[in-house]
Amino acid sequence: MITSRVEAGRERMVKRMSNKKDNKQLNRLSGRYEIIEQIGVGGMSYVYKAFDSKRKKVVAIKILKEELSIDEDFVKKFKSEALACKDIKQENVISAYDVVDEGNMHYIVMEYLEGTTLNKYIRQKGKLSNEETIAISIQVAKGIQAAHKKGIIHRDIKPQNIVIDNNGVAKITDFGIARAITSTTKNISVIGTVHYISPEQVRNTKVDYRSDIYSFGCTMYEMVTGEVPFEGDAPLDIIISHLRNNLKAPHLKNPDVYMSLEKIILKASRMIPRERYQSVEEMIKDLERAGIDKDGDYIKESNYDEDEEGKTVIITDEDMKVIKAVSEKYSNKPSYKSHEESFTPEQQAFYDKYIKDGAFRHHMYMRRIIFGAIIAVVLLIVIMIFIALDTRKHSPSENVATNSITVASIVKFVTGSDLNLASDLLEEYGIKVNVVGEEYNENIEYGKISRIVKDNLSENMSIDVMVSKGSKILDFTNKETLQQIRWADMIERLKDRGLTYEVSEINDINVQRGYIIGVNKNNSAEPGPLVFTISRGISDQIKTMPNLVNKTISEARDLLAINELVLGNISYVRDMIVPENCVISQSVEQGSEIRAGSNVDLILSSGKDGVEYIAEKKKKWHSELSATYRVVNGEDSPTQNNSSETLILQVRLVQQTNDGIVYTELLEPQEYKVGTIMPLIFPNLEGEEGVQNGQVQVVDVEKDKVVSTINVIFWPVGG
Repeated sequence: MITSRVEAGRERMVKRMSNKKDNKQLNRLSGRYEIIEQIGVGGMSYVYKAFDSKRKKVVAIKILKEELSIDEDFVKKFKSEALACKDIKQENVISAYDVVDEGNMHYIVMEYLEGTTLNKYIRQKGKLSNEETIAISIQVAKGIQAAHKKGIIHRDIKPQNIVIDNNGVAKITDFGIARAITSTTKNISVIGTVHYISPEQVRNTKVDYRSDIYSFGCTMYEMVTGEVPFEGDAPLDIIISHLRNNLKAPHLKNPDVYMSLEKIILKASRMIPRERYQSVEEMIKDLERAGIDKDGDYIKESNYDEDEEGKTVIITDEDMKVIKAVSEKYSNKPSYKSHEESFTPEQQAFYDKYIKDGAFRHHMYMRRIIFGAIIAVVLLIVIMIFIALDTRKHSPSENVATNSITVASIVKFVTGSDLNLASDLLEEYGIKVNVVGEEYNENIEYGKISRIVKDNLSENMSIDVMVSKGSKILDFTNKETLQQIRWADMIERLKDRGLTYEVSEINDINVQRGYIIGVNKNNSAEPGPLVFTISRGISDQIKTMPNLVNKTISEARDLLAINELVLGNISYVRDMIVPENCVISQSVEQGSEIRAGSNVDLILSSGKDGVEYIAEKKKKWHSELSATYRVVNGEDSPTQNNSSETLILQVRLVQQTNDGIVYTELLEPQEYKVGTIMPLIFPNLEGEEGVQNGQVQVVDVEKDKVVSTINVIFWPVGG
């Protein structure tokens, strides 16, 4: 479908160009730009390589797609942003030469580069080294910095919008494109990837410079790991991850990443803007030092404190930094240059290669500094006046679509997303999701939205959807996916398809109680009865702790598994004797008694010159429970209960903390027959830190009623 749309757009472009009267000018724009070839296509435009007969040089021309060219508001904003970007004169930003209207055709003439995008470069190399990541990141950061000083927010920083030329210089392109999206264009497929979008862009709230910093942090994460920060079966799943999760530590994907670089990435990509770097200048300082001070102890958590709702829109401390930054930041001396004399040979080599002689040179005269400062102040005043007028013009209830994700665009992402997650997110926009039915779908998993039946956004801000029951033939080949399915949910699928089955239950430390361990067939179409194996969770058996010292991590993991124990936190320290990746010590002493299913922390050797990493240890509060509950319906009298009836019961832990009541789910809702005995065995019950008391409750989910309560006492362990 995407390919057909691209081809259709290309045909329209050729047709528009062929409508010119002079056949000799078929491939010439504005009488001076001779089209050589098409070199790219995106959601908004086609990109051509062309020869500028006046400049006598090859240029790149980005021509707006026809469906966007008819939107006057979009074109106006597009041109305004493009003209503003012409003023960014910095080596790490692709230069824009001209903005041209030619009938219904609108295009930007830009600097042409021989090179590759950062996205392709990462794909080619798998992941980038620490040094290369730092070198490229400093260049990109300085390009973003130059734009921010002009009052321009990119809004779509990602590897696809960063070009590495043949000289190794990184340049940012597509400034201001996302800004131009309007209420008219929001239904056109102009939305880029969602892997780098900031939470505030998703929520359609105020976007400032820190939004670019977030996207840049996500980009750096991909540089060092070779993977995007969040994955999902559908775009909406990824969007929700940005709203609910901070990025995971890059060293989990790449153990070789410098701790300094990891700290920079994590600080830049915090969900809450005030916890990120508050300016690109701060980030550049830390990046310039990251390759020398690899532990990153100098990187501080942001203590920036502001009222996000009540903050003045334009005049902030960051604005006052503009003039200051112009005079300070164009110096050839890094903040730690005075210590250059004490560098080790390794540090000196890094400094010479990536700082002094790299792509971080600036040749600025004092006149340019003063002129740039004046322009920056004038631009800030103009922006302040514009936003003040714009704020009066629009009522708070209006959804002004100035970000790269709009409400209608988010609705488009619903198909293929989890029903509950989609409902929660759209509820934040005042949109209700109505389930009107279920259907089999070969391509969309069970429980996810298969399609939008009706869009009622213009009427009552709701959408009607169908939910997938999955394929009619159940596939069991993916063991990892199968073990994430509750047996109670699988029963519904089997009954719906009229399938018969048998069940066996065993203890399993790796699969949660009530979940599927495995099945005897690859799919439900194979002949013979289905036999499912269901987990009863961990046992209450006492084990003897084996000796793991001097074992490789692989051997240690196998020994723990054999003894029904779980590998816990792993720390690394340098050691002159113990080989790399072998165990130096274990948290539970050899020969001591330990309950099956317990965690065991290890300290491994990183070799004599390795990187040290100490996993954070927190004091945990534990309890144990071994009890049962007889399932009854209504009053606790056997005469009033029908053994053929079933109840949906959930088990939860309830604790009172200083911040309020905390509920922790111990067993997800499952179906139980009335009259049966429900085991409540939790040998490793973990509670809230510092809270000594709690209650384990059995809840009738359908009636939302607590049917049994057991008091438990917690005690501190570890720390």
